[in-house]
Amino acid sequence: MLRSTFLNFNGQDNLVTQKQLFKEVKNTFTIEFWARPEDIRESEKESRRGVTQTLNQRFAVTPVFGAYKDGNHSLAGVGISVGKNGISVYEHTTDYLPPVLVFNGSINGWVHIAVVYKNKIPALFINGEYARTGLKSLRKSVVPSGIFGGLNPYGFYKGGLSEIRIWSIAKTGEDLKGIMNQELSGEEEDLVAYWKLDEGFNSVVLDSTPNQNHGTVLGAKWSSYQKRELENKNLNVLFTFFVPSGGVETLNRQRFYALNKKGIKCDFLYSQSGTGLQNKVNTSVFITSSDEEIERIIEKGSYDAIIVCSDLLLLKKVRSFGYKGLLIYDNQGLGFNKEYAENYLKNHAYSDIEEYTDAIMYPKTPHLIEAFEKIFPSKKKYCFHNCFDTNSFKYEAHPKVNQIIIGWVGRIEENKNWKDFLTIGAKLIQKSPNIHLWMFEDNTLSTKDERRNFENRIKELGIKDNLTIYANQPHSKMAEYFSKIGDSGGFLCSTSKVEGFGYAVLEAMVCKCPVLSTDSDGVRSFITHDLTGKFFQLGNINQAVEQGEELLSNLPLREKIRINAVNHINENFAPEKYVENFIGMINDCDC
Repeated sequence: MLRSTFLNFNGQDNLVTQKQLFKEVKNTFTIEFWARPEDIRESEKESRRGVTQTLNQRFAVTPVFGAYKDGNHSLAGVGISVGKNGISVYEHTTDYLPPVLVFNGSINGWVHIAVVYKNKIPALFINGEYARTGLKSLRKSVVPSGIFGGLNPYGFYKGGLSEIRIWSIAKTGEDLKGIMNQELSGEEEDLVAYWKLDEGFNSVVLDSTPNQNHGTVLGAKWSSYQKRELENKNLNVLFTFFVPSGGVETLNRQRFYALNKKGIKCDFLYSQSGTGLQNKVNTSVFITSSDEEIERIIEKGSYDAIIVCSDLLLLKKVRSFGYKGLLIYDNQGLGFNKEYAENYLKNHAYSDIEEYTDAIMYPKTPHLIEAFEKIFPSKKKYCFHNCFDTNSFKYEAHPKVNQIIIGWVGRIEENKNWKDFLTIGAKLIQKSPNIHLWMFEDNTLSTKDERRNFENRIKELGIKDNLTIYANQPHSKMAEYFSKIGDSGGFLCSTSKVEGFGYAVLEAMVCKCPVLSTDSDGVRSFITHDLTGKFFQLGNINQAVEQGEELLSNLPLREKIRINAVNHINENFAPEKYVENFIGMINDCDC
């Protein structure tokens, strides 16, 4: 957020500028502004025709009637509805008011929103990041609107607005990132209108461009706030989970390193011991399921925030202990399939999360986003990428192994889908006997029946001599293993049914180890097919073998994937970004 002064709309007021439609700016333009919504908006399906229901729309930018004054029905005014549950773009003229772009996602605190039209096709950017492309308009011309905050009977915005700008060109994501936190002079090329909304008094807002399209405030109130610099505060946070193992244990270490650098103290509480304890961190790590001990830990720790991952029972207990600080439910994965996630939240988790927590946080995993948005539309939600420090875990040069290695990381259980990996591996070995399989697992977490089935399947496939099982390896060794797999000419094969995030995939990628994966949802954040990795359809063994063979034989494609993968992780999962998002979440929850 650029300014401490802004205009606050209460759901029945607006800001009207002298030029209510920018008819000279047609089909290609950019509308950008900062918003802090305080209510949800009604979500409808994208459409290019008809007049849709505008009840409960929150029009930060009002879709002004395109035929206003001159009766030109072929021209439509653009409006933007912003709620805590997403953003919709509408176009309006005679018998025409459809939502041509609908984005359903969590919008919390101050966010920068930009709707970019290019040749009548709208695209949405949030904080400079591309979010969605909408439908091409059927009108001859679409133009920006000049009324903000809503208008009867189309719906009113509720929340804060600041720094509204209209450009006569289509800005890129990089353009937006470069300017969204900068004050402009108003003389910039292609800048059509610019309302800073920093006056802080009276009913007139000034257009800072030479066009002088000033506006009148009708009911909205001036507000201000003081930014708190949490980086300089000794913020004290407790993260909890069931067992220190797998992806959550990796995440906890990664966010410890990231947050600790900013002076944020992080402790960890697990209800039972696990193999991840061999990965040491320089902080307090508590292992207990005793209510009395947990209560003493919380009382003694004086935590500003407690982040509870998955454990619904602990949420209730923490509040029963009298804890008054921020309590945030963290979810990194949910169930064996996408349908399970929604059913679980609706029928088992809803009351506890709604009653005891201040907010929910989760990674940018499509099935998690969809489920939480649907079940908790008005709850504060924070969705951002997990982090990874590629300076401490990265590619290592080692002597090349003699075989081609295909790796797998997981637990011997249903969701990790070890059966498909063994089958894929066996078929590849039939084609090339020099292939060897490396499986990395936590052997303390499988059941006896699953372990017996695993061993029997290895015998049935006759691949025992081509298989090495690495149990409970320290995390510090995994960079070496992934690097060796990549340099052998092999790849990591991920066969999971559903992944909330998928740290093993990310770690392989930063070590130049190509990845072939099921489209297990969470890994979409990392993998673009044939660009940063490869996908195959869950259960389609022949397709997996075909894609795997191409990774082994198509050397130019393989090298392109290796290079692109490293660059993608470095650019999108930096610890600094996680810290910024985490602090923003705490600030917003604590308001």
